[in-house]
Amino acid sequence: MDERLLEVLLDEPYYRLPAPKSTGKELFHLAYVESALARAGVTIGDADLVATLTELTVRTVAHEVRAAGVGTLVVSGGGCRNPVVMDGLRAALPGVSVAPSDDFGAPADDKEAIAFALIGWLTAHGLPGTVPGGTGAAGARILGTLTPGAGPLVLPAPVTAPPRALRLA
Repeated sequence: MDERLLEVLLDEPYYRLPAPKSTGKELFHLAYVESALARAGVTIGDADLVATLTELTVRTVAHEVRAAGVGTLVVSGGGCRNPVVMDGLRAALPGVSVAPSDDFGAPADDKEAIAFALIGWLTAHGLPGTVPGGTGAAGARILGTLTPGAGPLVLPAPVTAPPRALRLA
């Protein structure tokens, strides 16, 4: 791991924005990493680069978890299969339970499929799939579009309230 590169990466203004926030490859991409390496004035090997980016992930996630006062962090996706990330989060978050979503009945590798199925169900029933507190949007919104196939589109009757629980079988 390279401490100077980590320092440069942690100086990214995005990390100081208040939640809720979201980003992706529009900000964090290869050219971004190359620019950070140049600003740090370092040339490092692939293993040190991966270790530095992994530590960046641990530190930024731990910072947000602490700021939110979270007592249980449920992790899913590829990161929960990375022992360095999971051990790093546990070490950085004493007093916080850190566990994969598998432990709660939601397969960690299936989170996107589960989320899209739920969003589709909400849309088909006329319910919002997002709330302002989660996205910063001006209001709750029904997500997506429904496109009929060869026959007429038949939707279930709208419901007045979202489900209060989700059981995965």
